[in-house]
Amino acid sequence: MAVSIHWFRKALRLHDNPALLHASKDPTTMMIPLFILDPHFFDPEKAGVNRVAHLLETLQILDDNLRKRRSRLFIVEGTPSEVLPAIIKQFEVQMLTFESDTEPYAKKRDKEAIKLAEAMGVDEVKPFCSHTLYNPAH
Repeated sequence: MAVSIHWFRKALRLHDNPALLHASKDPTTMMIPLFILDPHFFDPEKAGVNRVAHLLETLQILDDNLRKRRSRLFIVEGTPSEVLPAIIKQFEVQMLTFESDTEPYAKKRDKEAIKLAEAMGVDEVKPFCSHTLYNPAH
């Protein structure tokens, strides 16, 4: 069975999510909805208690919505460069989708994730622009 991962980041919703739709388009593919608790975003200088609480509540709502569709949200802790290789290897992932980001840390993280996934034999690594009015890469 083919396996795809949709890596949730900013777009923590099921509707209006092109990357998620792409990852789940083939009914014969097992799609793993994934969120990575990246320590970079939990630095007390970057994220206060209210912001973290809001994120956790939003992740719970996302998981509830996925469960209504006979799925669930998988949450792992660590840097993407640490956790993605293990998940890709364990599930023999063929596709990775995610929402592209324009922030400096995210651009570096995404470049590393794409390179890592391709080196591990992931057939399709596809970022989608969906949280800005236009694609800044074009």
